[in-house]
Amino acid sequence: MLGKIGILITILALVLLFFIVISIGAGAFSKDKIKPETKKYLRSVNILLIIVAVVGSILVLFI
Repeated sequence: MLGKIGILITILALVLLFFIVISIGAGAFSKDKIKPETKKYLRSVNILLIIVAVVGSILVLFI
């Protein structure tokens, strides 16, 4: 069974994987210029992922 640190690493790895998949899908790593709507979408996704990572960290480390 995973301990607290193992669960925290799993949560953060999944958040990082989700970030990479969303960024590739939105074309953030392509050499073409990104549209302003896409930049706004990626910024919103980044904020959401930061919130998920922070809440997950708090839940794992303090409960």
